[in-house]
Order: sequence, then C-alpha cells, then structure tokens
Amino acid sequence: MTTVIIGIHIVFGSIAVLGMLTALLTKKGGLWHRRGGKAYVSGMAVALIASAIVSVLTKNLFLFFIGLFSAYLVYTGWRLAVAKDGVRSTTDKWIANSIIIVGILMGVYSIVTYSTDSSMAITLAVFGLFTACFGYFDFRRGDHWPKGKERIILHLVRMGGASIATVTAVFVVNVQTEPAFIAWLLPTVIGSGLIGHWTKRVKNQ
Repeated sequence: MTTVIIGIHIVFGSIAVLGMLTALLTKKGGLWHRRGGKAYVSGMAVALIASAIVSVLTKNLFLFFIGLFSAYLVYTGWRLAVAKDGVRSTTDKWIANSIIIVGILMGVYSIVTYSTDSSMAITLAVFGLFTACFGYFDFRRGDHWPKGKERIILHLVRMGGASIATVTAVFVVNVQTEPAFIAWLLPTVIGSGLIGHWTKRVKNQ
C-alpha cells in the first residue's frame, strides 16, 4: 500500500513541478501562468495528501510537519490569487491559527529529537520558525488580505516559498550532503534571494 501511495505522490509531484515551471517561465497573470499555477496547486494538493498518509504509515513525524508547512504556503498562495476582493474567509483564519500551533510543535519536536538527529532537528527548527511566523503574520491581518500590488507581492512570496519547498523535496532525494541539513536549507537560501529580487521588481513597476 505504501508503495502505491508513494507512486501517486511522485506522479502528482511531477505534475506540480511542471506546473511550477510553467508559471515561473511565462508572463505573470497571463493565460499560461494561470494554467501553470492551477496545475501546480492541484498537483501539490494530491502529492501532499499522499505524503501525509505515507508519513503516518511510516511514523515519520518530521516529513508530516514539513508537509503541513508546504501545504500552508500553497494554500495561502492560491487564496491570494483568487481572493481579489481582499476578504479572508473563516477557513483562512482557522488554518492560520492552526499553523501557528504547528510551528510551535515543530520547534518543540526539534528540541526533543536534537540528541538523536541534530541535522534534522536543525532543519525542523528553521522550518518551524517560518511556519509560526507565516501563521502569526496572517493572524494579524484580521478580516482582510492585502489588495493591489501588496496582494501580488504576498502571492509571489507564498508561491515562491511553496516552490522552494517543492524544489527542496526533489533536491534532498537526489543530492546527499554532509551535514544533511545543507540539502534541506540550501534551496531556501537561494530561493529567498530570488524571491527578494522578484519582489523588488514588482514594487518598482
């Protein structure tokens, strides 16, 4: 059963990667950008559900937490694309509140597991901090998402972060580093620089 679910994860993860590349390499807001974005969100939704099931079956709490972090970025990136009226739904608020707790739990779990696997504990602590911060910032937004250019920038940041998570998943499977947390965090370092560059370009338009 696990093998089948992993296969589903790989297939839909591949669809997500193709959608991500289409969205990144085409005109922002254009037809193919939107199509690529929809393929990415749909592919990631199935891939992350499959990943969650596998992590539960294999009792891998680390991957379960990372999946929740990625899912939140995908969800909020999608919401910012479609909520052009700026209204945050009850579901948006509930998920943001929940993800703050998830981020805190990631931090606690990283402390508990540090003595047995310091590399993965460091990785989890970093992503836990990001998770809690994203949730807290959204919690403070109250009933509204930003509008206009600010909405586009936040959409870019969240989808950019989700894309980093996707690239990281591919990277750690195919590249071995010592210590292991380098493979987990290197895409974040590089991707954050690219997100900063794109954000600056949007601000200056």
